[in-house]
Amino acid sequence: MKLGYLSTLKTVGTLTTKIAIVAAASIGGASLVSSSVFAALTASATNTTATAVSSGYMSLTQAPGGASGGFTTAITAMAPLDSVVRLVTLTNASTLNAASMTVAVSDATPTVLTTNGTTGLQTTIQQCSVAYTAVTYACSGSETTVRAASSLLSLATPQALTLIPASLLAGGVTYLKVTISLPDSTDNTLNGVIPAGIQNKSAALTWTIAATQRTATTTNS
Repeated sequence: MKLGYLSTLKTVGTLTTKIAIVAAASIGGASLVSSSVFAALTASATNTTATAVSSGYMSLTQAPGGASGGFTTAITAMAPLDSVVRLVTLTNASTLNAASMTVAVSDATPTVLTTNGTTGLQTTIQQCSVAYTAVTYACSGSETTVRAASSLLSLATPQALTLIPASLLAGGVTYLKVTISLPDSTDNTLNGVIPAGIQNKSAALTWTIAATQRTATTTNS
């Protein structure tokens, strides 16, 4: 019995020693792996002066031109074939050039004046390379038609203005002459009853001129 007991103790002792050696080896291996990760050498570089980046913006302002009250002055008692001229000055106060501009007209109180493309109000828009004269509204520079005669109905959605290219540049100024006219038409008021035509109608117009930014670019610098 003693010999068997001693033999068992030796076996257990040997097994314990082997386990201890394996455990030590495992710990040592983990230490080697950890040591190799945290001891890695690195290098980095940064710019010593910060890169300044800023975004541009679009800004378009509208004001009456010359002695004209622009779009803010009321037009009253128009008759067929009447025309009224208004001067408007646009300033591209953007830091970005514009690619194009459009015009649209909305009516807060729609009637046949703006819902009928034939008998309703019509407009023609011209541009002068310099400011129009105050009294005669004459252009002493170069004048072009940037929007041919068209009904206000057609301007219910934005339509392109063919402007002088310099007008689209940041800081550019656009001098416009807007002619609003009422086409020839026939209405007969019988016994004081106004017919459902163009007579005694009114409109509350908002003219929206919008600019879109220039085409995006990629710059190598």
